[in-house]
Amino acid sequence: MKHDEHSPQRQAARSEAMRARLIVAARQSLLDRGYARTTAVEVCARAGVTRGALFHHFPSLSSLFAVMLDEIYATMSAQAAEARERNPQDAMSAFIDALWASFGHADFKIVIEVWLAARNDPDLREELAPVIQRFSRLASPELNDRLAETVGGSAENIAFYRLIVEAMIGMALGRAVTTEGNAMGHEEAVIALLKKLAQGFKEAPRTCH
Repeated sequence: MKHDEHSPQRQAARSEAMRARLIVAARQSLLDRGYARTTAVEVCARAGVTRGALFHHFPSLSSLFAVMLDEIYATMSAQAAEARERNPQDAMSAFIDALWASFGHADFKIVIEVWLAARNDPDLREELAPVIQRFSRLASPELNDRLAETVGGSAENIAFYRLIVEAMIGMALGRAVTTEGNAMGHEEAVIALLKKLAQGFKEAPRTCH
């Protein structure tokens, strides 16, 4: 049976493939050239498409960045959740490893790029706001019961979780500003210390919300 090339299913598949192609091009440009030099022209050149194709699938370059950021956040959340399920006997240690696998990944340089750019770009800030708000809810033990089960729901446990995240953001920023984005010598020691400290919070009682 011959498939109709113009069927809604085929058209949707082609549209999805083109969107994915543009997202990949934008991510690579942000990694290679940074936000300031990631223009619509640059993204289209990398994707091998016209500007018309870009703006047919995304209302603006900022909306493309928002979808891209949402994908990165979704991957980070999935990796953290998988780590908790994979090692329930030592969920916090596995969780710390999974967090650093995400924060230490090259893709987090993209997150840093768009975070900083949004401070001075109102259009980008508006596009990113709902994406960041959704992720913030997922990343908050006060609002995410499954996360609270891993880190503990007490004020002290939550503060320790925030310390972990802030330490990882700091190390990720350190990587991002190196010439080649290479690992820094102290990262393993910091992660090991965080995991050691986490043992003291392991049995802390969880408060009910």
